[in-house]
Amino acid sequence: MILRHSISLLLVCSIAFCDVQAESKQDLHIAYVLKNAKLTTEQKTKLRPMLVAYYQDMDKAKASHKALKDKLEEKDDAGKLTEAECDQLFESKQKQEKNQLDVVRKHYLAFKTILPANKAYKVIRLCNDKVK
Repeated sequence: MILRHSISLLLVCSIAFCDVQAESKQDLHIAYVLKNAKLTTEQKTKLRPMLVAYYQDMDKAKASHKALKDKLEEKDDAGKLTEAECDQLFESKQKQEKNQLDVVRKHYLAFKTILPANKAYKVIRLCNDKVK
């Protein structure tokens, strides 16, 4: 009985941990930005949903190139990409970088509606930091 109860508890904890892990990368990024941007509580409250939108838009900007890269990964690793596939990957990467730049510009302007320019700039810089 105790063993069954322990296994059930372990299973519930494992499921809860997986749910936290699924959300944690974006949450960690947002927490990092809010902690290091030196904002007031009111500014943090207003900025949080804007950061969620920023990271969602950035994920969308990266999605199509990532899908193509994943699709062609085995051929790329084997060195068997055709010229057309190489061109497709190159063009896809260029489009991704343009889309990411558009996202940064859009959100920088949005951040400036609630923050002074120097804080909005700092937030954008912090958004691009690698968080472990």
